[in-house]
This record gives sequence, structure tokens and C-alpha cells, in this order.
Amino acid sequence: MPTNWPPASAPSWPPPEIGGTWLSCSDLRTLIRILWEHGFTQATPSAAENTAFFTSARCDHNHQVIGRMLVSPGGLRRYPFCVCINAAHRDLLVLWPPYYAGFGSGVE
Repeated sequence: MPTNWPPASAPSWPPPEIGGTWLSCSDLRTLIRILWEHGFTQATPSAAENTAFFTSARCDHNHQVIGRMLVSPGGLRRYPFCVCINAAHRDLLVLWPPYYAGFGSGVE
């Protein structure tokens, strides 16, 4: 289980823009493609978002993470996600249980 993830202040998931659609994907690239098709973009977290969401977050192996923001169509909502920065362990921390997705070494 990730440490200090998901952040208590994170917006609820799934986003209203995709309704109650269940997103089941075979890999990270497929998930990104589906979200882009729904009009989502990504952004670097602001200083306030870094403090609120990522400062104390750690993956399930207690490695540091780097944060990214998923931005809703129209830019009204921003959803935090992060990736473990350990080269041998590239888990993606997400906003739904079990709150991480393991993709292994070398996967972007």
C-alpha cells in the first residue's frame, strides 16, 4: 500500500466528465489514450499542488515519487497522480483502489 496516498484533499474519482464509465486498461499508454480521447490533458503540479499532494507521498516500497496533474476538459479540475522514481520499480499511484499500478522497470 502506498504511503500517504491517495491525498485526503484529492478530488473524487471518476471525474464527472467521463460519467460512471469504468476505465479498465491493459497498460498505462492505453489509459492515457482513452483519457486524451475524452479531452483530458496533463500538467506539471503547481507549488501548492506539490505541497498538498506529493510532499510526503511514497510508493508501496517507500520510494520517492514524482507528481503529475491530470487536467479535466476545460481545465476546471486537476487530479493528482504520481510515479515512483526508483529505476527498478515504476509504480503509478492512482486515485482508485488499490491506489497503485505496477508497470515494472523501464515502463514510462
